[in-house]
Amino acid sequence: MMKRSYLLAVLLVMVSINSLNARVTQIEITETIPVANGTPFGNVGAYEKVSGIAYFEIAPDHKRNKTIADIGRVPVNENGNVEFSAEFEILRPTDPKKASGLLFVETPSQGQKLSLGLLHDIDAQEDLNLINENTNLGNGFLFNRGHTLAWIAWQGKVREIENRLIVDFPSALEKENPVRGFILTEFNGRSFQEQNPYTLPLSGRRHVQSYPSISTDKEIAQASLFVMQSGSTSASSSDVGKGEMVPSDQWAFAHCPEGWPGEPSSEYICVKNSFLKNRNYHLIYQATGAPLMGLGLATTRDFISHLKHEDADTLGTPNPTTKIKHVICQGIGQGGRYLRDFLYQGFNVDVNGEKVCDGMNIHGAGVEKSYLNYRFSQPYRVSTQHSERFIPDVNFPRQYSVRVNPFLKFPDGILKRPAFDPKIFHTDTSTEFWQSRASLVGASEGATMDFSESSRVRRFLISSAESYNRFNGVGHNGYGERQCFYGSNTLHIGSLMRALINNLERWVVEGKEPLESIYPKISEETLVDLTSLRLPSVLGKSFRGALNGSGDMEFGPRVKFNRGMVDMLIPQVIARHKVLVPAVDEMGHEIAGIRHPHIEVPMGTYLGWNIRTTEFGGGDLCDEHGSFIPLSMSNEDADQGDDSRPSLLSLYPDYMTYVNKLREATKALVSRDLLLQEDAEEILQRVEQSIPMH
Repeated sequence: MMKRSYLLAVLLVMVSINSLNARVTQIEITETIPVANGTPFGNVGAYEKVSGIAYFEIAPDHKRNKTIADIGRVPVNENGNVEFSAEFEILRPTDPKKASGLLFVETPSQGQKLSLGLLHDIDAQEDLNLINENTNLGNGFLFNRGHTLAWIAWQGKVREIENRLIVDFPSALEKENPVRGFILTEFNGRSFQEQNPYTLPLSGRRHVQSYPSISTDKEIAQASLFVMQSGSTSASSSDVGKGEMVPSDQWAFAHCPEGWPGEPSSEYICVKNSFLKNRNYHLIYQATGAPLMGLGLATTRDFISHLKHEDADTLGTPNPTTKIKHVICQGIGQGGRYLRDFLYQGFNVDVNGEKVCDGMNIHGAGVEKSYLNYRFSQPYRVSTQHSERFIPDVNFPRQYSVRVNPFLKFPDGILKRPAFDPKIFHTDTSTEFWQSRASLVGASEGATMDFSESSRVRRFLISSAESYNRFNGVGHNGYGERQCFYGSNTLHIGSLMRALINNLERWVVEGKEPLESIYPKISEETLVDLTSLRLPSVLGKSFRGALNGSGDMEFGPRVKFNRGMVDMLIPQVIARHKVLVPAVDEMGHEIAGIRHPHIEVPMGTYLGWNIRTTEFGGGDLCDEHGSFIPLSMSNEDADQGDDSRPSLLSLYPDYMTYVNKLREATKALVSRDLLLQEDAEEILQRVEQSIPMH
């Protein structure tokens, strides 16, 4: 009896120690409201939203936490643990008995929720950051299945505006004072939009808090400002440009919305003759106040683990979800880059040795990881051909499977923990091949061969689409309707993504064999060098051959395994990569990949890239915008416009020919499990309700 009591006591101590290593200490629920006017979804019924704050504490010396940059430089509580918090939202069936047992977690992008806009065909006018009683939640794809949805903030420095989810992380200290260090920040088109502003926050983003300068005196801060035409030294260069120095008397640390000189400020920059929207600017200065941004990895890990395994928090607040059996995580754009880093940094296993995400959809990330687990990190930055190319996002490893690191001479990969690696659907659009170097996910850096893929990964190209847009979105030309040469790509890919998520769910929950990967390959000549790309003549006139170049970069001795502290603010290329793009047909549509019915039966050419107008830095790619170029009506019109593409009337002599071809295209996708039957019917119904072509 005494022996049993002793063993029980030891077990309780072990459980207590484990719970202190990493845990959600408190779930503070701030609001519970019905959503969508109580609309019932299928047999599941109505849904409700639970909002609140999750409070955490983690042991800084635990092996699964020690990789967080500067984890040993923050204050600890009486338990010796680091404390922090993050906002969350949960959408759950009002009747918990109707919950499916699957938790669908999206990792937000800069505090924003995107997944419902992608999967639910929610109208583009709805604010997805403010879901309430009156929000129209679209087709209810995930709700009809009874799934519980959750979001937990992970990105530090996001301002409390626009209903974004935010965190509260402690800052790193050195001798009880905030750490200091040199950083590089960039001001570009995302900062200026359609203006030539006099002043900007040092972050370059209205919704992101700045790292303050140590002084408004430029000499004390050792600050320099540089200007350049483009972040690429040539159209598709791997090199990162620095630019020409702006004279010191032409700018200041100041806030001057009405013009020079403004009021001194450690968090704003003022340019005497204004910024120019067709230029990029680099500011190098000594900053202070560095929150532990890598704690974002722990918020995702421990929040999901709590929902998956715990009945209540330490104060007795019940788990706001019920009977979670499986977790599928989705990240879109920056959220997708974050998930690639989340896996690489080893956070898909909690401190008790339990898997976190059972499945993942990593969408729109290309080959990139997140600039997160660094001192003075800037995870909101997105490298494009035109801007923000200084961030550490493509260094080895790039592939999911393990390969030998050519620089450190040992095996490494995104997936290297077989017991805890999730089942992954990696989905990219055309945009990611042009801007996010997606060819390098599966092809060699020298563009000579395709790599074999992990058995736990399926890769898909959504052909000729841009990475994210909303249902019923209106075409545009970028900032001020003047930024991009072509009108935007409005092809919404929600129907294709629903079919893929359906297939991923069956793989995760039922263990059914998933779809095979569908993506371009060197061996099939569907992944080609940019110089080999044969575009229709109507496009060749304005395109100068630009994509976002790539290379392994040297960021200094304190950067390893995509974490640490960047010392070489303008990184040096140590190995150049050859980035490839998908081959196209006579329409300019990508041959490989999953082709939407409107790509297979086109009314125009959809592209995953666009071109900047002269006013905004002409010739470079236009951020992450795609394009749409309508077909000429007749052959005569095509000839007059030097358009090599078939005309509408040559493809579809009458309206029913178009509808019948579209019907065949939807049937083909349904037969391959790439389109749900209800979505095939919806596509046809929308076309048949539209005005006939002529």
